[in-house]
Amino acid sequence: MSHVRKYEQAFDDYKKGLKYREIAEKYDVSISTVKSWKSRYWSQEKVATKNATIPNNKGAPEDNKNAVTHGLFANWLPSETLEIMNEVATSKPEDILWNNIMIQYTAIIRAQKIMFVDYEDSLSKEVSKWSSSDSGSSEEYAIQYAWDKQANFMNAQSRAMSTLSNLIKQFVNIADEKDERRKKLELMESQIIKAKADADIAKNSAEKLTAGGKVNDLLQALLDVKSGGDGSNETEV
Repeated sequence: MSHVRKYEQAFDDYKKGLKYREIAEKYDVSISTVKSWKSRYWSQEKVATKNATIPNNKGAPEDNKNAVTHGLFANWLPSETLEIMNEVATSKPEDILWNNIMIQYTAIIRAQKIMFVDYEDSLSKEVSKWSSSDSGSSEEYAIQYAWDKQANFMNAQSRAMSTLSNLIKQFVNIADEKDERRKKLELMESQIIKAKADADIAKNSAEKLTAGGKVNDLLQALLDVKSGGDGSNETEV
C-alpha cells in the first residue's frame, strides 16, 4: 500500500468510527501519525465537504499534489521519513527546540563515558598511514597522550555546551511564561555555564603547564599528587 494513499484510505475507516489505535494497527503506523493525518488532512476534508456547493476555480486539478509531503518529497523520501515530517509539521517551534535540547544534552552526558581518560599515563597508538613498495612496507603511527585526549575532549564538550546553551536561550525566548520546562532549562543553563567555565579554566591551565607535547615538572608533580603521591614523582621501593 502506497504511503501517499494511506491517509486517504484510513479516512474512510475514521468516518466509520474506528479509533486511532485500530487505524494505526491496520495501516502499520504510529498513533501519532494517525493524529497527524486527522489534523492535516481529515479536518480539511470535512471543511471541503461542507463547502462542496461553492465553486472554486482557483484550486489545483484533481489528483494534483499541492502539499510538500504529497508531491516531490512523497515521491522520493522513505515512508518512515514522511511519517516523521508529518509529525514534525504539527509540532510547535518550542516543542522542536525542546527535543533538540534533550538530544544534545543526552549526547553530552554520553560523551563523558566515551571520551573518559581513566588515568594520566593513558597512551593511544594507532596506525595512521601504511605504505608498501618493492623494498618493503612502512607504517606511521598517531600517538595520543592523556593530555591530548583530555584537551580534545574539553574542546568538543565546550562546542557542544555552547550549542546547547544557544538552544536553551531560543527556547526560553519563545516558550510561554507558564511553561514548566522553562524552570528546568534555566537551571540546566546555569549548570552548563559553570561546567563550561570549569572546562575553560582546565584547558588554559593545561596549555600553560605543557610545552612541546611533554609534561613539565609542575604538571607531573600535580598528576603525582592526584594519583596519591607526595608530588615528588618518585616511586617507593
